[in-house]
Amino acid sequence: MPQFRTISAAATLSWLAACATSSATLVEQAAVPMTVVPVAKVEADLSAPDPWAAYWNASRPASFVLIAQPMVPPRPERVTTDGIQVQAIHDGTRVAFRLRWQDPEVSEAGRLGEYSDAVALQFPVANDRLPPVTMGASGMPVHIFHWRAQYQRDAERGKPDIKDLYPNASIDMYSMDFKDAAGGSKEEREQFNPGVAVGNPQSFRKSGVDEILAEGFTTSAVQTGHGAVARGEWKDGWWTVVIARPLVIEGGSTLREGAATSVAWAVWQGGEREVGSRKSVAINWVPLKVQ
Repeated sequence: MPQFRTISAAATLSWLAACATSSATLVEQAAVPMTVVPVAKVEADLSAPDPWAAYWNASRPASFVLIAQPMVPPRPERVTTDGIQVQAIHDGTRVAFRLRWQDPEVSEAGRLGEYSDAVALQFPVANDRLPPVTMGASGMPVHIFHWRAQYQRDAERGKPDIKDLYPNASIDMYSMDFKDAAGGSKEEREQFNPGVAVGNPQSFRKSGVDEILAEGFTTSAVQTGHGAVARGEWKDGWWTVVIARPLVIEGGSTLREGAATSVAWAVWQGGEREVGSRKSVAINWVPLKVQ
């Protein structure tokens, strides 16, 4: 495991000089190991996440170690993502995180046995007593923001249907796809799609990010209406994903200027058949310092 170190004065001055001379474009800087995530304040609108905006120059990338999820089976056989780079900024209303990790290919799920690349941010709901970093515990909830390449694909290019995924499929006496089935109202057809019929939030098209409250393993409950947004782009073997959320979310986690809180993260590589508990995770909570 690499040793954490502080940023040298020379490196800091070099980074600031690069930012000052390139205010209109993003200057991609090497990440340095840190023990805290500084959240710089910027004069920018963070409601539309942009991985390549120049305002990211205000935040030095920090690198953190990830390990294979060690607690719950099925566990990964090996560490597929051994590190993540993190930047964070806020505009007084929203906070945005820019997350980068290496992945040799894009995975967007679809057919059975295919899984999506993904990343999640996790915050404690209460800051006075940190819950276990492993998705919290009873009475100690955590607040999770979970981006999937699959969700972004669905939002941008449309959710694939059965004929997109299995072009040679044919309708027999039961089908989960009704485009070729004649007659019947929408409500009647949905009787054959139980997830939609009962309003399961995982059965509908997503905008890119799930918002989840959890109090331990197997307790995840998807939330709606809190305004989190996300956007990712894969380029040259790297995913770069921005997740932006309100600083204050009633009934969820709160980040305030000058107040202490923490964050953790997890990464899934769909091409390595990672889903659910098979993931790379932060080994502990990381302090957030909102400036």
